[in-house]
Amino acid sequence: MLYDILYALAARDGREAALFGNCAPLAHEAFGRSLAGDYFPEIWFEVPLAGEPWFDLHTLVAHDDLDAGMTFVPETCGFCPEAFSWFAAQKDGVRQLALSWDVSSGDVQHPAVQLLVGNGGVPAMCGFLEAAGRADAASAYAAFAERLPEGWFPCYSGVFPRRSTPFLRVECIPGFELQQAYAQDPALLEVHLRQTGFDCFGQTVLSYCQVLADTPFGLEFQFDVSPDGRATNTLGASVRFAQAPGTPEWQAFEVDGAAGELMDRVEAWGLVDGRWRILADTAFAKRAGRGGEACVLYCYPAFLKLRWRDGEPLDAKAYLIAGAQGF
Repeated sequence: MLYDILYALAARDGREAALFGNCAPLAHEAFGRSLAGDYFPEIWFEVPLAGEPWFDLHTLVAHDDLDAGMTFVPETCGFCPEAFSWFAAQKDGVRQLALSWDVSSGDVQHPAVQLLVGNGGVPAMCGFLEAAGRADAASAYAAFAERLPEGWFPCYSGVFPRRSTPFLRVECIPGFELQQAYAQDPALLEVHLRQTGFDCFGQTVLSYCQVLADTPFGLEFQFDVSPDGRATNTLGASVRFAQAPGTPEWQAFEVDGAAGELMDRVEAWGLVDGRWRILADTAFAKRAGRGGEACVLYCYPAFLKLRWRDGEPLDAKAYLIAGAQGF
């Protein structure tokens, strides 16, 4: 019920037709297969910002919401009980375990499974990938981690069960000083991207990433990794919208602020259309009651991600984060 309310609030006033398309029934089914613990998971709605509307669903459970020794039923943990058992048994270094459902393609049987970490590096990631049934991904991750530039933090890794190769995805956050350096010197960014094995720059990778770096928002890079531990020809670059410390994150996306300035640039590149202007309308924080308990339902635009394949711009997407705090 809470999920249905969250979706209805985010998609009302014409936003379903503009942003979400007709994916709601399958997303509802996928959510029902993402209830590994007793707590409401964090939800990410992934929506394209040009072309036909659709969305994919990501559900994230926090480590603190699970207990070691819990029994996980395949049908309510994305059919990944071994990964959840491993995650629940960890002492420190791990933050969230995510299931990513390709509901836009009609698949609610084979989610990708991803680990988000606070620290811990290669041992935590490799142990997770082995628990997820991909020891080959663990060896690829270890090799890729050795290639990373100094100052880059691999914040999450995931595997895609239906892919043969590349089946491993890794996201990295460069330190703030490095981000500032990239904004001034795209040649340094090229050196660091080449260090990962990526070499498909085309005409826009460096210039667009320089624009992303030259914002007040945190920059991240996403790679599909080959079995030998090298970045492949697909690159993602994203920013997480944020404001000054103490400002609620759900207020960070402002059409008339820095986020709007960035989106104007991306629209001029032809990667988004005018629908980005209604993203701010998806943000809310509302109190709700259930079974004598109170919680706050929330949603907000959190990320913009650009992607390239073989050096050509592929698409631009927004990620909305939603959840039920206090329940």
